[in-house]
Amino acid sequence: MTDPLKSEHNHVFPGVGMRILKSALAVSLCMVINLLRGDSGIVFYSQLAALWCIQMYRSNTISNALQRMIGTVVGALFGLIYLLVYPLVITTGINNVFVDVISIFAGVVLVIYSTVLIKRKQASYFSCVVFLSIVINHIGDANPYLFVWNRFLDTVIGILIGLFINNMRLCIKPDRDTLFVSGVDDILVDKNNRVSSFSKVELNRMIESGVKFTLSTIRTPAEVKSLMKGVNLKLPIIVMDGAAMYDLNKREYLEAEFLQADICEQAERIIAYHGMHCFVNVMYDATLLIFYGELWNTAEKDLYETHKHSPYRNYIRDIFRRHDASERVLYLTVLDEITKIANLEKQLVHELGALARITVTDSEYDGYQYLKVFSSAASKKHMLVKLKSHTGCDNVVTIGSIEGKYDVYIGDGGGNATIKKLKKLYRNDIYH
Repeated sequence: MTDPLKSEHNHVFPGVGMRILKSALAVSLCMVINLLRGDSGIVFYSQLAALWCIQMYRSNTISNALQRMIGTVVGALFGLIYLLVYPLVITTGINNVFVDVISIFAGVVLVIYSTVLIKRKQASYFSCVVFLSIVINHIGDANPYLFVWNRFLDTVIGILIGLFINNMRLCIKPDRDTLFVSGVDDILVDKNNRVSSFSKVELNRMIESGVKFTLSTIRTPAEVKSLMKGVNLKLPIIVMDGAAMYDLNKREYLEAEFLQADICEQAERIIAYHGMHCFVNVMYDATLLIFYGELWNTAEKDLYETHKHSPYRNYIRDIFRRHDASERVLYLTVLDEITKIANLEKQLVHELGALARITVTDSEYDGYQYLKVFSSAASKKHMLVKLKSHTGCDNVVTIGSIEGKYDVYIGDGGGNATIKKLKKLYRNDIYH
């Protein structure tokens, strides 16, 4: 897909994508094939079949081609029976209009019911289209067998052209051995904090073709599920700034680094001493629970109200917290004013030292920041080693927005540009 074009009025026009070009090429190729056949078919039917097979993903192309083929066979078979039986019925002297209405009614019922019997209900629409195109337009043809055969052949030609065009690939040797690990913020999301449709489609195409792609992010699995909805991520992802590794398909945590119980208690005491509240992210079995107490500032109140109904988050009042050996805390989160966060960070670092990892990041609320307390062993670098073990990949290429820290630096805000760079990497066009 080409870069969007802007008009003089700053309207954004999407580029002409490959699916559009492939559709036009398939339609034109159908016309060429029909000319080579001596114009003996009806090219319109071939073009319809070809267009139906031009899909975003190859798996959909095969599924749609199968639907179209089954629909054509069923519809053509009943259409042929209709053309053969119809002349015998009208010789009885019955009113032709009455015969047409009743016979077509019965024909459609039989066509749809047949697709149900063979467990191909999704092909019923195409079966009806083929059946009606035959019985409505070709009653009285001298040779019904010839028309039905040509109708079937037209569709087969269109399907084959659609499959060929949609599965056509450049002569490249893609890199299916390297594990590509990408960040999310400033890498995949755009300025509106979303992943574009273009990025999702292209990612799915690459994943479908064999690229080993995954994510490493400060976000929780819940946030990743919401943000990356529609992307078929197959590999485990690194989440919560390296505190855990999560399998989106199995919906379970594969690895996690927990805060030591005494370190967690000490950190919570320090936070309370500063008159601040923290969200405690605890894992019970394979479920992440977020315990919270009295919400004091407007930012944390809004955060809770915004996400409390999310199916991916489990907020529970701290009065139900166990505080026993079964409790495994992944990290603590404080959301408060910048000056308060600075003072809290200073004391936590002073008292906990190397026993915990303290991070401070900007929040979506003006004048507020997030402070998080992790295990000292919780880091993206450490979890990446475990991810390599889980995937069996020795060669890893990391993609991030901090220059010098990642193999591939994204400094233009990310989004579609990141996906285009990933495509070049995957196709071995460039390395960095």
